[in-house]
Amino acid sequence: MRKALYCMLTCLAMLGLGSCKWFFKSPKVEQIHDIKVVSIDPDKIRLEISLSVLNPNRYKLKLNDMDLILLNKNREQIGTASLNRAVEIPGRKANALGFDITLDTRPTVKLVNYSDQTVFVYIAGRGSGKVLGTRQSLVFEEPYEIDIRGQLQKVLGTFKANGDDIFKIKRSYLGKVGITETQILVDFIVMNPYGLKFTLADFPATITIGNAESGSGNLDKALNFDEKVYSREGTMIFKVNNLKAIYNIAKGAINGEVSYRVDGEVKINAYGAEMKQSYSYKDLITISIADEIIKLLVQ
Repeated sequence: MRKALYCMLTCLAMLGLGSCKWFFKSPKVEQIHDIKVVSIDPDKIRLEISLSVLNPNRYKLKLNDMDLILLNKNREQIGTASLNRAVEIPGRKANALGFDITLDTRPTVKLVNYSDQTVFVYIAGRGSGKVLGTRQSLVFEEPYEIDIRGQLQKVLGTFKANGDDIFKIKRSYLGKVGITETQILVDFIVMNPYGLKFTLADFPATITIGNAESGSGNLDKALNFDEKVYSREGTMIFKVNNLKAIYNIAKGAINGEVSYRVDGEVKINAYGAEMKQSYSYKDLITISIADEIIKLLVQ
């Protein structure tokens, strides 16, 4: 008799536990609040995802683990993140949770280059926790658009990458030499470490030789970039008034080189906006007296 009663009580206890499992509701993602671009460098883009998880039960939920997967519009995985510690959520309350996701820069920027200036993604997640010792699961998937246009415009607007100039001078030299006017050419290279899609449209500038502003110039032609272009070469052409620069050019001819400074405004078209940024650089022009005399004689 006692044995039969013990078996009956055991069965009732098992049924009670099973009913508790079905009695409690599963937690759910109440809202994805924001996806913020924290930083961007030539290798990685760091995102911060903020969302809230709701515990619909009367008793507290201990969320032990939660994993996020970021998918592109073709449902290919581009990033993952995990909850780094267990979180307790009070009954019938929601807690805000933060996740850090790191993406590869060039593939992510490519998505922006060929979209409406945003990155469309799916945020999928899976997690588990316990309410009064009963395991509860969480599964969700939500579409979202990440606007990283502003961050990319900011990168282009500074004309720098990781604090380094993306504009590099290759060489400075004299072009056509005349009696009253001389050409100064500056060959340069512009780096595109992020794979951004933009046009270096204009760079009107003045050139100062010694202490005298001696002429003005601009790009030989506009330069176009996208994720396939890691760098592109270009040339700036300046027309210098010989009367204004004659002393410093003559002095430089004796020394073999002339120092100069360029001050101008870089104009970039990218992601539906025109960006303007003051920019300066300086270099030395190598001069050979014999070569310049020959140029004058053959005119």
